[in-house]
Amino acid sequence: MRKPKNCQPASPLDALEPRRRAILEAAFSVLMERGYAGASTLEIARRARVSKRELYAEFGSKSGMLQALIAATAQRMRLPLAAGEIGDRKSLETMLRRFGASALTELTRKPVVVINRLAVAEAGRSAELGRILERQGREPTRRALAEVMAKAKAAGLIGRGDPEAMVGHFFSLLMGDLMNRLLLGVIEPPSAKEIARRAETATSALLALHGL
Repeated sequence: MRKPKNCQPASPLDALEPRRRAILEAAFSVLMERGYAGASTLEIARRARVSKRELYAEFGSKSGMLQALIAATAQRMRLPLAAGEIGDRKSLETMLRRFGASALTELTRKPVVVINRLAVAEAGRSAELGRILERQGREPTRRALAEVMAKAKAAGLIGRGDPEAMVGHFFSLLMGDLMNRLLLGVIEPPSAKEIARRAETATSALLALHGL
């Protein structure tokens, strides 16, 4: 059977141990219905069919569950950055293109978009959810990419420029206004073909901008 055009890869939770996965899936479900402040650990435990004691032993708190949910996605997003050495300009280009496709695929998943939308909606009352997204998702990913760019610069594969600034340029080129439109619900997640096109365009533009 042919996959739908916008079919995305399996959830980052698929590889987890069944009980841990059940708790995180239940947590996501309750978060979507009741928001972060209104999500109770009792309801999460009930839907996951575990005791509150098991839930706390696994994650420690509601915040811990959300951190694990976000970290699972961010970790998978960064996999291409750990795949081999950067020996030449071509290998750097390949790594950036693969990372761009991976990042865009994960960031445009409907569950990820919903969590970001929830963080924006609750920001006026509490920035806790936004801080978790920043600490567990955005910061480790940007740091990993900045390290790659610093190594490429030291190896003479790219020219002048601050690696941190290069990371910002890359994500701007990759995303454009896509996330805003997804948050507003006016478009669907991009197809695999569109993701690949964006990753290639962003990589080419970044290397042209910071060329030797």
